[in-house]
Amino acid sequence: MIDTWQFSRAIGLGAAGTARLYLEALACGGRPLDVHVWRSLHHSRHPLPSRSAALLFSGLGQRAGHRLLADKLKLAEHLSTIGIPTPAMRGVLARSFEADRDSDLLADAAVGPGLFLKPRHGHGGRGAFSLTVESDVWSMNGYPGTRASVTARISRLTQSDEVLVQDRLMSIDTLSDLAPGGRAPVLRLVTACPPQGDPFLHSAMLMVARPGKNPSHFLEGQILVPIDLATGRMAGGILLARPGTVMERLWENGPSVKSRDVPSFSQAVEMTLAAMGGLPPLCVIHWDVIVTQDGPVILEGNTAGNWILASLPGLLGHQACPLEDVIALWIDTPSRGAVGPTTPAARAGRASGEAARLATAPSVTTIKEGESRNSHHSDSFAAECHKN
Repeated sequence: MIDTWQFSRAIGLGAAGTARLYLEALACGGRPLDVHVWRSLHHSRHPLPSRSAALLFSGLGQRAGHRLLADKLKLAEHLSTIGIPTPAMRGVLARSFEADRDSDLLADAAVGPGLFLKPRHGHGGRGAFSLTVESDVWSMNGYPGTRASVTARISRLTQSDEVLVQDRLMSIDTLSDLAPGGRAPVLRLVTACPPQGDPFLHSAMLMVARPGKNPSHFLEGQILVPIDLATGRMAGGILLARPGTVMERLWENGPSVKSRDVPSFSQAVEMTLAAMGGLPPLCVIHWDVIVTQDGPVILEGNTAGNWILASLPGLLGHQACPLEDVIALWIDTPSRGAVGPTTPAARAGRASGEAARLATAPSVTTIKEGESRNSHHSDSFAAECHKN
């Protein structure tokens, strides 16, 4: 209740709204932030909060695939062996990190665009930061600090995990106006695969940092730009703090994100499809890609992702089909048990029912079905998605 009250107070929610938020968060097991954002977008209760999503997706597909995606070092090594670009790896800071002994690895922060550090087994950008050095000023995520503050941060991170040290990637020149402070926009590509089928592109979105904001701030930190799957063009920007408005420009007098081409979009899509096809079978993978001057580079992939972000392009009709359809096909496979009705509504109900069973909380499925078709997915599953 305390978390709900603090969040409601921060966003100016009244007493009635706070009570409803508390009851919905209690019913679905979601964080107040996620429950509020879902209702703002879909005007319904959140069907798959992060805990439910993690439990559900961890049981769909082969465990070997989940383990590989959870280990960012192993994933980068695996993708490199099948010819898929990943950021150059400078080294790994061990859990026994000592500043006096191990910080020489950070010297490359003064070279070119600098370095990027992230926990080996992290997710959602937690603990990750860019590191640059200019005129003896050490900066993390663009904020000035000291060498001592950098090593102190690394020491805290290495108490629980190893830290990967990679080259920091810069955006292609044609997207430089969407890279405030040098933060390259991240292309989020969601690929899905039916059991014993071929991977296809489910949805795409460009995530653009806002000037002067922390990108990790879920409501205010980034502008989310769904992409038309057929054309590779941006469809306008959405700020989760004001979800009812689709922006043609990212900020006042800022760059346009309406009907603008995403460079190397087809190449990035083919790369992520090849990456998914090169892994043990999985249901869904959320890939983060940066389009550099030399082409797309895969940062990482995650199997759980965020249901709010995964469903956002569908609100504008830019998804191949509802993700519930794919989930339900995996639930219906012999290893998952039941075979039942095959209408889209029934499949969606079973997907939500499985999430509720795992989270021991009720669930309601309300995602809007997209209308755009995707030239990158298999014809057989396209028919299955849009049947009835």
